[in-house]
Amino acid sequence: MQCNCAMGLMPEIRRAWLTVDSTIYLWKYEDGKDLAYFDGLNEVILTAALISPKKGVFQSHIGFLLCLTTAVDITILGVSFTALQTDPHGEMHLQPSPLFNLPSDNVSMLSAAGTGEGRIFLAGKDSCLYEVVYQADDGWFSSKCRKVNHSQSSLSFLVPSFLSFSEEDPLIQMVVDSSRHILYTRSSKDTMTVYDLGSDGLSLSRVAQIGFRDICRLTLSALRTGDRSLAESLVGVSVLPRSESSTLHLLAVTSAGLRLYFTTTPNGEEARPSLLALVHVRLPPGFSPSSVAVRPGSTVHHTYHSKGTLVMSASQTEERDTLWMVDSDLFPFQTSCMESHVNLPLEGRTWAISETLDPEDCTPYSHYPRPPVVVTQHAESPRQLVLLTTQGSYLLTKLRPVDQLRHLLETERGAGGEAVEAFFRLHKETQACAMSLVLTTGTNQQVAGWAAKAFFKYGGEPHFVFPTTLGPASQPVGSPAHLLTTPTNMGQTPQTAPPGPLSPPYPAPVASPYGAGVTPYGVQGPVALGRAVVGPEVQFSGKFTGLCRYLSRLLRPIWNYRMTTTFKPPGDYLNEQFQSNFSLESVAVLLEQLYTLRAFLEHNSHLFTPADPTGSSSSPSANLHHRMLNFMRPEGMPTESPSTVQQSLTRKYKADAHLMEQNSLKALHQLLVHCCEFLSLWKLLCEYQLNLTIKDVTNDQKEQLKIASFRHLVVSGKPLTSALISRLLERHAGDSGLSDTLSARLRETTPTLFSHDDATASKAQELLSVAVGLKSQFDQMNMLRDSLKHFSQVTHQINLSSVCSQYHKVAYYEGIVELCLCAALHRDPQGMALHYYKNGQPQDDLVGRAAFLERGEVYAPVTVALEELSSRETATPLSSSVPLNPGPPTERAEPDKPDPRKEFAEMLALVLRSKDELLHVTVYSWLIAAHMAETLVEIQSPFIEDYLNNMASVQQDNRHVLDLLWRYYEKTKAYSGAARILDELAHKQDPELTLDQRVEYMSRGVMCAKSSRLTTTSDTIGELLHELEEKMEVARIQLQISEALKLQPQTQPVKTAIRKLDGQLADISTLYGEYADTFELSECKLAIVHCAGHYDPTLIESLWREIIDGEVKNIPVGVHSPSQLHGLRTKLVELGQQYSRSERYFPLAYLVQLLEQTGARLEWDSGFVHQTLLEVGVALSTLFGIYDRLFKAKDSFWMTVGKPLHVLNAIHSLVLVYIERPSLVANFERPSFNATVKDSLSHYLVELQTMTSDIRGLNQTISDLRSLEPQIQRIS
Repeated sequence: MQCNCAMGLMPEIRRAWLTVDSTIYLWKYEDGKDLAYFDGLNEVILTAALISPKKGVFQSHIGFLLCLTTAVDITILGVSFTALQTDPHGEMHLQPSPLFNLPSDNVSMLSAAGTGEGRIFLAGKDSCLYEVVYQADDGWFSSKCRKVNHSQSSLSFLVPSFLSFSEEDPLIQMVVDSSRHILYTRSSKDTMTVYDLGSDGLSLSRVAQIGFRDICRLTLSALRTGDRSLAESLVGVSVLPRSESSTLHLLAVTSAGLRLYFTTTPNGEEARPSLLALVHVRLPPGFSPSSVAVRPGSTVHHTYHSKGTLVMSASQTEERDTLWMVDSDLFPFQTSCMESHVNLPLEGRTWAISETLDPEDCTPYSHYPRPPVVVTQHAESPRQLVLLTTQGSYLLTKLRPVDQLRHLLETERGAGGEAVEAFFRLHKETQACAMSLVLTTGTNQQVAGWAAKAFFKYGGEPHFVFPTTLGPASQPVGSPAHLLTTPTNMGQTPQTAPPGPLSPPYPAPVASPYGAGVTPYGVQGPVALGRAVVGPEVQFSGKFTGLCRYLSRLLRPIWNYRMTTTFKPPGDYLNEQFQSNFSLESVAVLLEQLYTLRAFLEHNSHLFTPADPTGSSSSPSANLHHRMLNFMRPEGMPTESPSTVQQSLTRKYKADAHLMEQNSLKALHQLLVHCCEFLSLWKLLCEYQLNLTIKDVTNDQKEQLKIASFRHLVVSGKPLTSALISRLLERHAGDSGLSDTLSARLRETTPTLFSHDDATASKAQELLSVAVGLKSQFDQMNMLRDSLKHFSQVTHQINLSSVCSQYHKVAYYEGIVELCLCAALHRDPQGMALHYYKNGQPQDDLVGRAAFLERGEVYAPVTVALEELSSRETATPLSSSVPLNPGPPTERAEPDKPDPRKEFAEMLALVLRSKDELLHVTVYSWLIAAHMAETLVEIQSPFIEDYLNNMASVQQDNRHVLDLLWRYYEKTKAYSGAARILDELAHKQDPELTLDQRVEYMSRGVMCAKSSRLTTTSDTIGELLHELEEKMEVARIQLQISEALKLQPQTQPVKTAIRKLDGQLADISTLYGEYADTFELSECKLAIVHCAGHYDPTLIESLWREIIDGEVKNIPVGVHSPSQLHGLRTKLVELGQQYSRSERYFPLAYLVQLLEQTGARLEWDSGFVHQTLLEVGVALSTLFGIYDRLFKAKDSFWMTVGKPLHVLNAIHSLVLVYIERPSLVANFERPSFNATVKDSLSHYLVELQTMTSDIRGLNQTISDLRSLEPQIQRIS
């Protein structure tokens, strides 16, 4: 006997269910197939609910749990499915054995609900909220499954039931807000309770409760009417998830269709629930002041709400219902709450209302809050409602606005009907044009044609608005004047009810890549309401703004989202891999939509282009750019001259508005093209293993890809996309067929990202990659030449350093040089860099400087290769290994290895053969930096002299360049140039240049000048040599002064003088006045006087006296040891040999007299003076004459010092030297010299006879002189 029957829907698995006593039946409500049942219970089934299981508790094939309750127990069944190709829930299987079975303790459970976390809640007839807690295994203090009462304490069982005075109020409905983790319950007396499940959905606490009496009071206060029939009872509650509203959380519907909106947080804040407050009331359909429509009355008995749509079932009779549907899809982005409604009669009484699950979106994410349906209707199927009645199930399709437009076009059989025009007026031009584009790009060609005509017919034209003021500022949303609204019947003008105390629930529109289509003209920034406006504003046409809206809606799901995500495979946590955030299918769908829109735009852009007055025509594809600029111009608009335009201000603004729209349309088309190309590339990358392609890019590029959004890659991601294309082609370079296929596909689908030049570069790279692996040197060289030929055509497209590095690995140095030369010519075709270099690199030539620096970067691979070869050439060879066996070393055949020296010379020769002067300059600079100046000097090139001269003129510290320059001149036998450079170096102001180095430079300069004189007879060379010799003599004196100062005590003035002498070469006057005279350097003063040719006998004699006195002052009296007089002898010999050839600066008679007087005073040996002078090179006969005159002068000095015979003793010693060494006098001079000596001796003897006998040594002197005469006679 049938005792109980219940029906319901399980939209998650597209099933309807029916319980008859203890048996439950489930079947597909779409076609009535796949019937399943369970009859394993003994009691009447009261409640059935489908629950998502907790993760990790059951085996993987258990997809859902079926919770069945009776008056005595609670049963949990496992539900599994056999997936079909098009339906993951194709064939359902109910597990024959219950997973869990719990006693209900004689409490009838009237409702059941589950959460996304797998929790199961039950609503008891005893007004209590229960939860079935289950786990995988038994615990120490808990079983695998148990029932928990959340409405009573754990000690309530101790209180007898007769002491409980609370009135029973069964819980009849539960709803769960999974987006906020909140549970709501409704009792039979319409008391609503809020439970907080915690931020993670795993806890539970009671937050707030509101009784129906309070609800009625608040509702009537908001309505400001006394009609209590509108709030007699509640028939259902529905959650408002975050995707619908951020401030409103719960909707309750009364039996009269009145809607009550509640929030659980103060002011609608994003926080955990703390209250349940009524914040907004909406009247039922048909309650607007002007409405005459039928009203639901007080017969609503079943409700369903989702995505802003409310469905109510009202009893018309006991056997017939009326279905009411209310939504605001026709009025998106409105500040006032305007709605539309429809009603539909139904056969039978409604048992359940639900909605089929949304079809899989092409994107794996959702937005919060959910945008209006007009934003997403192009990508979503129409919503389907499922109604279960006593007569069967109904599947109702809810028409989207675009479906309504399609219906109107099909009904009117074109775009000319009044209904279509009314549709455009209702939705405004922009929204209606965007919907027209959805149909235009659809598959139904007839409807697409009608929609295109409507698009152009009702899309309007761009124009300017000329406001003076905008009037008083509008009252902002959220001000005290909130809205109380009522739905409007479809086809009527929306009505707005008088202001009420509650605010509208809808959020602000979602932002998109484009604006609203209104642009200030002549005014920067937004225009505030209520303020004067300077100048007009341009209002783009609905066609253009509709295009922008539609494109933004196509791109909205992907625009600001990252394209990739990373993961680490199980067991390999060090290997990070990339995957696309968008499936290949979703990318293909979006790409097809974009291509369709692009085709429409390009195909129809000529419709409003005025006829060419010249009569010329061109194909649409060839003239696409021109047609884009003229897209949407009004048909037949005449081309007017500038004078005519100036006469009419209105026409001027109209033309300006069209021009602005045309330019904007061109930019929109470019964006569309870029989006199509990038998505085509991304689709190709996904088809050929995206992760492997990204694996080959640089680490920096990987980090960029981790955070790169679609917007970034389209707008400014050209370097990244180029790198991805390069890596993709490199991965398949070995397969020429696949590589050519990929290259052709890229050229076809991404001509901007992968142009013909890109294809050429890819082919060249492929040839290079294959050539590297070839073993035949002949084949390898041919393929390398082919790759060079391709690379040379696209030097602006390639990574020059990378290609040259690969050439270097295979020793193709010719390719490196030639490729760099081609790249330099391509980047600087006008020779700006060479002009900049030839003109001395002026600072104000910024363009030339930039070109010069860029050429230097282009030549960098050449110097890198030379650097590597040079380092290999100078590398230390490996140490020899110890032989394993004794004996002579065995010869081992070593593999042929290239000689680095030979390769270096080969590459350098390639550079020197080129006629690119700047390449020579770059290599010359590298040779200098690499300390290879000798190699540079050896180079025979027409550019090196100019290079060195240019570097010397440009660089401030150019001594090393001048060093190279004179060496180069010397090497090339340009001695005069070398001499001049050496002269410049010697006089260069350089703190690091020492005086010794300056003197050396002068010395080398003199040598070069002399060498030049040998090769040429030019007077200029003679003058240069004379000048250099004079400078050399002065420089030597300066060096002499410096050396002399170094021997003095190092006081501060002395140190300063030495430093100044090292700093630069001074002239002769400066040397004398500031140094030699200041520091009393007699020898140096004598040298200066001699060098200057200045003859002052007194000065010269005084200088000699100072020199001799300086040497004598440390010699004690009575010294006869030669070693103690060695210093004086050395100094006299050195100076004598230097000046003896110039009698003016070597006063011999004065020196003899001075030295003999000094010797007499200090009791030197009588032969010291003349022996020293003979060593200087003075002729003996000359010395004898001087001594003779010295004796005959009869100077009183000798008597004063008590040595009147000193001169005669010196003469005696001198004559003895002659007797011992007659060769000191030439043979032809000896007879006359002998006669002179004899006469003089006779005279001396006569003089001695006249002297007094008391002079000491007189007799001895006479005897010595008499003994000389016979010895002289023997000399012939």
